[in-house]
Amino acid sequence: MSAPEEILDINGNQVLLRRTGDGEPCLFLHGAGGMPAWLPFFDQLAARFDLLVPDHPSYGRSPTPDWLDSIGDLSFFYLDFLETLDLTDVHVIGQSLGGWIALEMAVRNTSRIKSLTLMAPAGIRIKGKPAANVMIMDRTQLINALYADPKLAEQMLAMEPTADQIAEIVNNNVATARLAWQPRLFNPNLRKWLHRIDVPTHIIWGDKDQIIGPDYAAEFAGLIDGSALTMIENAGHIPQVEQLDAVMKAMDEFYK
Repeated sequence: MSAPEEILDINGNQVLLRRTGDGEPCLFLHGAGGMPAWLPFFDQLAARFDLLVPDHPSYGRSPTPDWLDSIGDLSFFYLDFLETLDLTDVHVIGQSLGGWIALEMAVRNTSRIKSLTLMAPAGIRIKGKPAANVMIMDRTQLINALYADPKLAEQMLAMEPTADQIAEIVNNNVATARLAWQPRLFNPNLRKWLHRIDVPTHIIWGDKDQIIGPDYAAEFAGLIDGSALTMIENAGHIPQVEQLDAVMKAMDEFYK
């Protein structure tokens, strides 16, 4: 399946939005790889929520605004996004870099946010255990690092990207390098403000994540008061792809 697409104007900035489903609003914030495909995970969410899946400014088919310099800027953009669409009680789900954006949103303002689900988020660093340097990996290395199941990695590698997809991958890599690579995939000031998160928070992590190691799961859980933590067995950095049923079961328990 897929979702209807539209171009929104948020304070003079255009952004591509996919929106489908009914229920309470749910904003999904994608990772550094962008939105290469509509996933079965999104169909599951759309069965429960009014699901909104945008391309971040500078990623995918959303243009690059001249004011965008940091992940913090993206967090303010999405707070404006929620206000412009007059969305309240929003369930925010962030994957990897998208989880970092969600964290930066929540330490600033949770007045329109009902819950956070953080799927292997970036944003902090454990000394001696940095996130993988994905910018120096070739396609084969990256895909093998993303997935725990080598057969799934082989399937992904067998799907040769089109010229348009290659151009989008390059664009996304440039955006990530500009916004999140100095320092790499974390904000040195974020850790000290995570105590400000005052909405129910669920941390989900694959137990075989090679991009941002599983040790980060407990680190985040210790920094966000009252947060729930679910480790997904036999999953890498994208557990909602490798272990969809286990992820949805954990999310259903959290949303009860």
